[in-house]
Amino acid sequence: MRIVAYFLYQINDPKFEFVNMYYIRYVFRYIYFTLISAAVYYAQTAFKQETKIATLENERINSLLDQQILENKVIRSENAWRQSQLNPHFLFNTLNLIYNKVSAISPQIGDSIIMLSEIMRFSITPLSSEGKIKLEDEIEHIRLFIKLNQLRFDDKLALNFEVTGEEEELLINPLLLITLVENVFKYGDLYNEAAPASIIINITGSILSFKTKNHIKKRKVSSHGIGLTNVTERLRTYYPGQFEFFYEGRDSVFDLSLTINLTANDHMLHN
Repeated sequence: MRIVAYFLYQINDPKFEFVNMYYIRYVFRYIYFTLISAAVYYAQTAFKQETKIATLENERINSLLDQQILENKVIRSENAWRQSQLNPHFLFNTLNLIYNKVSAISPQIGDSIIMLSEIMRFSITPLSSEGKIKLEDEIEHIRLFIKLNQLRFDDKLALNFEVTGEEEELLINPLLLITLVENVFKYGDLYNEAAPASIIINITGSILSFKTKNHIKKRKVSSHGIGLTNVTERLRTYYPGQFEFFYEGRDSVFDLSLTINLTANDHMLHN
């Protein structure tokens, strides 16, 4: 960061002239990789927090007598981890400063800064009184997650992402869909241009359909099965009798299908 600070100081110096293009490219590359590292660090931190949330939810499921108390505990935990990632004012002010300095010279770095800013803005989005978020926010989070990974791999990932229908006014339990998207990136072969992976979302009224399909990586990836198991338990808790969840791996292809009625049982746990 000393290099960035020195560069920004030099830009503000009226005597500074952009004559050393090698030096400018070096600094921009430093900023570029610093932003990517920050985004990856955020993703890793968010995954650790997801595990913590999952543990709290399992406690609530195993103790029906304390259901209301533990549910509030889950909501508070989700709010806490979202709001404690980084000081948002400091972060956004810093990103805005860097964006203003480099966007005109390097649009690619400028776009990276905007994307990182939006990802961090999602992390502090407040939950509803029922512990849910807007479906459109969850879908936007998925878009940003995909863009981030495409940026990391120079847009070489073979992946189709489609959204149809109107997601406005619908709420969903947080981190349900993004967990399934992460599963595609972790276990899917995303370099197979002949058979690209797909993530398809369709909304019809209050019915959400979420489907993924991908070839499985030939190199075996270690798995504890926590992600899909956690999703199943959360669906049973928040949408009992109102969802269909199916997945299977066959002939090196993994298919997953999830359908939820998002308006059903919105108030069941609070009456």
